Amino acid sequence: MKNNTMLKDAIILFLITLISGLALGYVYEITKEPIKQREIEDKLAAYQLVFPEAESLTTEETLTALGTQTDLTSLNAEYNGITIDEITAAYKSNNEMSGYIIKVTTNQGYKDLITLAIGYSTAGVITGVETLAINETAGLGQLADEPEFKDQFKDKNVEQFSVVKTGASSDDQIDAISGATITSRAVVNAVNAGIDFLTENASEFGGGANE
Repeated sequence: MKNNTMLKDAIILFLITLISGLALGYVYEITKEPIKQREIEDKLAAYQLVFPEAESLTTEETLTALGTQTDLTSLNAEYNGITIDEITAAYKSNNEMSGYIIKVTTNQGYKDLITLAIGYSTAGVITGVETLAINETAGLGQLADEPEFKDQFKDKNVEQFSVVKTGASSDDQIDAISGATITSRAVVNAVNAGIDFLTENASEFGGGANE
């Protein structure tokens, strides 16, 4: 009798596990496409913010492929854990290239990966920085998603940014978020890596990031 009860319990447990697994798989399948579509919409909205004058966008397949394959520490040891995800060309209404949008991800954050969209004009000016993914400490590193921090990069024409804790006194300095120097430095290094990659490679493919 005891053995029969154990067998029955085992069968019931198996059926529950099977049904739960099938249900989860079904939910994943029906939500996969909407989630993917939402991610695309969020990305395009961020791209529009970092390059508001762009009338059209085109993924630079060659630059993107090069970026995803490049070990960025070959440019600077501080870029360890940073990857180029995508390079997009931004065009004006007359089809004249305005610049690039760089999608870059860093694992240098305090808690999790941080993904940014960086607008960089052909004149070498940062047109904007937006966060596509960030999950830092609320009230501290998460403040990197606020305009007060992100807008420090906007309209700056510098080769590299640095983090300061005592107040920025020049265009190439970024005020660190109080209590979140690690996150601040992670974002700054990611922006620097994107700039470095473009200035090293874009002109080779007709992009002219330094024109």
